[in-house]
Amino acid sequence: MVAVELEVLAKKFDRFGWERDRGSAAHDRMLTDWMDALQDYPLDEIRAACRAAVLANPGKMPNEGHIAAQIIAARGKRVAALPKPAPVNEPRETLSADRAAAIMAEIGFRPQTFGSKA
Repeated sequence: MVAVELEVLAKKFDRFGWERDRGSAAHDRMLTDWMDALQDYPLDEIRAACRAAVLANPGKMPNEGHIAAQIIAARGKRVAALPKPAPVNEPRETLSADRAAAIMAEIGFRPQTFGSKA
């Protein structure tokens, strides 16, 4: 289906004889490049990006890089519009110096000072 989107765009902007090249190695390579570059994106995002690219620059045929960049930009806008999560401030237990020393003793931590014998 990605190839269909390229075909539609090519017909809209056909200034170089897209139909004339059908079945050639160059035509097949262009289709393959589009499919390889856009295969990881859902078709609805590809279609929306094609529409946006045409509206943004109606005199220029977008390539697969333009479409991928348009998809990423649209995703960024959607994420930026999401509500920000509220910060979680869980109260922390404060430890007394005696309790901290007891915990350190339980795990076997014994700080040494300079000049002390181990």
